Amino acid sequence: MRIPSHEDTDVFRDPIHGLINVYIWEKMLIEAPEFQRLRRIHQLSLTNFIYHGAEHTRFGHSIGVMHIAGRIMDHLRNFAPLCSLSYEEFLQKRALVRMAGLLHDIGHGCYSHIGEENNMYPDLKDPLNGQPARGHEAYTRCIIKERLAYTIERFWPDKEHHMVPHILMILNQSSDDPLYRFFDDIISGQLDCDKMDYLLRDSHYCGVEYGIYDLDKLIDSLRVVLINNNHVLAISQNGIQAVESFVLARYWMFIQVYFHKYRRLFDYYLSSFTKEFLSIEWEKSGQYPKKLDHYLAMDDFYLFEKIKFYANKKKPEAKEKTICHFAKRLYTRSHHKVVFDPPYAHYDSRSKDGNEDYKRLTHVKKELENYLVTIENSESEKIYIDLATCSSTKHFFDIKVYNEEQDPHFSSSLKEMEIPAIPVLSKHDGKVEAIQKYSFTLKSISDKKISILRIYAEKDMIRTIQDKCAHWFSRE
Repeated sequence: MRIPSHEDTDVFRDPIHGLINVYIWEKMLIEAPEFQRLRRIHQLSLTNFIYHGAEHTRFGHSIGVMHIAGRIMDHLRNFAPLCSLSYEEFLQKRALVRMAGLLHDIGHGCYSHIGEENNMYPDLKDPLNGQPARGHEAYTRCIIKERLAYTIERFWPDKEHHMVPHILMILNQSSDDPLYRFFDDIISGQLDCDKMDYLLRDSHYCGVEYGIYDLDKLIDSLRVVLINNNHVLAISQNGIQAVESFVLARYWMFIQVYFHKYRRLFDYYLSSFTKEFLSIEWEKSGQYPKKLDHYLAMDDFYLFEKIKFYANKKKPEAKEKTICHFAKRLYTRSHHKVVFDPPYAHYDSRSKDGNEDYKRLTHVKKELENYLVTIENSESEKIYIDLATCSSTKHFFDIKVYNEEQDPHFSSSLKEMEIPAIPVLSKHDGKVEAIQKYSFTLKSISDKKISILRIYAEKDMIRTIQDKCAHWFSRE
């Protein structure tokens, strides 16, 4: 197998990971206009309106993900199945996973996740199977196939290495080789390099410490195990505390940063503005353009210029009333005030009669919605309700339930059971069990979601809405 030289490298200095080696084919991808666009896509949307240091972009994050993916592959080289590969074969697999990490976010739209909650992404023809697909992930696969395949194949000829289709399959969580199914887990899973990078990076730039965990120990704890005839990513028993720290770091970041009360509000303004803008200037459906040339021309700088334009428009047309309203909100950072912000509820999908806190929140929401129907539109528009059980980022509480009544030795009952989200390899007998068997902390939060209700109002409606919400909340 002919592989390109690994001696021609550049070194990038990263604020999170220090010095990062970049190989020539990776540098060519980084220099591509499609990747350079990520310099103009904020990692955390408008979080910099709250945490002023959060100016970092998808560009640095993507390079960090590539770096961690390489570190994980270097570590797993010591274990099956990678340990049986020749040096050249391993370098090819390592390059594959690093490129998947580098390119995993290349299809993000303006301000990262804006538009994913209100149908702004159109159906695209998936280059993997020709079927309709949507979301920034679909754009990612199309961009790689249509724009970057030539660069990849220049160094890794497709007839010999099949790099492009394998990158697409990894990013789609659909690798067809069960021997290397864990490549999917490295890029997108419970313990993936995406989360490993953005927790540390977001904490650093936001100036908080909620997302700090022991990256070195976590990587050192990773193993590959065979479950249902597929090799999947797992951890050694010695790494349980490192995983607990990692999982809780994401929980804390979710509460304090990703789900900050005014971050959610500004995301609503931005999403509403973008939807209106797309429907006026691009597609009547309010969706992003399907043509890659048009989509890639959009970035945060482009969209903010549109915000500035509509915010300062002196005589807007009738159809521009809504877009100008949201543009002014964003451009001047003028916003509703929080008038009702009760303690968040942990919704437990396993509970038959619990979830009382969640019921109280939904009761308040329903009563307020009924009230808004009875008042004039001009008044109801002064109120915004946000009840979220997940954020636009991937939510944390999606660990599979661990059932004590089932055989804890997965090797004897795997066909009837789901694969554990985080498998643990026992150091005593080599059995694979769910992490909930070892961790009371993670067992106690399995399959739970956080529900946070925030109600916002204009100044002249604050007292009225506060009183009504307090009344409804106390009665339920």
